[in-house]
Amino acid sequence: MTLAVRMSPEVEQALGPQMAVQARGITEGTCIECQQPLDSGPVNVVLGMGPVGAGGIWFVHDRCAPSRIIELNAEAEAALVQPEDGLDMTMTAGIVEGTPVLVARMVMTPYTDSGTYGSEPRNVFMQALLENGFQLVTAELDAEPLAEWIAVFQPHGRDLQLVVLTPTGERFYQGTLPRPPAGWVKAVLDGRQVLLLGGDVAGSHDAAEVEQAAALAVAASEGKLAGARVAAGRPGDFGLS
Repeated sequence: MTLAVRMSPEVEQALGPQMAVQARGITEGTCIECQQPLDSGPVNVVLGMGPVGAGGIWFVHDRCAPSRIIELNAEAEAALVQPEDGLDMTMTAGIVEGTPVLVARMVMTPYTDSGTYGSEPRNVFMQALLENGFQLVTAELDAEPLAEWIAVFQPHGRDLQLVVLTPTGERFYQGTLPRPPAGWVKAVLDGRQVLLLGGDVAGSHDAAEVEQAAALAVAASEGKLAGARVAAGRPGDFGLS
């Protein structure tokens, strides 16, 4: 369910039409003030802006703080665009028309000035994906293989522990993959591959498969989804302990 998102006129103007629409489409998240999940009550957009045009979008309960623009210093701005520990994202598993997928979403949307007067800010996450070989995904929800990227997982109770590594060994993602759907592990192991998707995807992380596929299709049709097929399997499949 989409949340009741509010933003001040100043925030809406600074975001621009496209990013304002994306912000209003969120369905879940955490309030940066009280650290509790966003609920059915009104949610306000907080926009951080740095001195050279980069920043981030956060959300707060209406009862916790108003929608506003906050100024970021140069250090905070740089940390948003190039964080030491990688971009802060969540990862969920799904199956779309028989294809096992991993869907990466940002916890907070970092953006940077496009460099062109009057144009929309650029989403740092999407920009980073495309610069690393990912492709814009179309309605077919498919992408070409990306050499030497690997997704390694192993059981952890009902969940999986997942690490996605770049060709240089950097960790694109490390964390828990909560409750993958039935048949997901077998589908990945049968093909030794998973479709890794990332971008501005609406909908709940634990949505039904049909709802998740629909949300991915919408994101793809709006040019908000990038993807790549990456090798995937258990640690032993890659000679890892």
